[in-house]
Amino acid sequence: MKRYVAKGRARHYRLEVKLNEIEYEKLRFDVERINTTMSDYIRSLILKAEIKERPGYDFYEVMKQMSRIGVNLNQIAKKANTINSIDKEQYELESKNWNKFMREVKNKYL
Repeated sequence: MKRYVAKGRARHYRLEVKLNEIEYEKLRFDVERINTTMSDYIRSLILKAEIKERPGYDFYEVMKQMSRIGVNLNQIAKKANTINSIDKEQYELESKNWNKFMREVKNKYL
């Protein structure tokens, strides 16, 4: 992570932030707890924050597909526990789907 360090004490930008009562009380509590000023506290949050980009559309499509496969595998496991046997054809089909999906994911992202 890139570290940002202020050059000297010169600060040229002033921000106005509106908070609701809960947010303001949380800010005051945190500032008092660590015995600092609101400005210093907010600066430390800005400098130490790790920002993560929001995933793109593809990520959510991959997650949906993984969820579908997981549901199918859970259904196979539940049926196997109920009848004390595994539906070999259904298991092999889901296994092939999973392997195909994983190859697609690897080809796209790796």
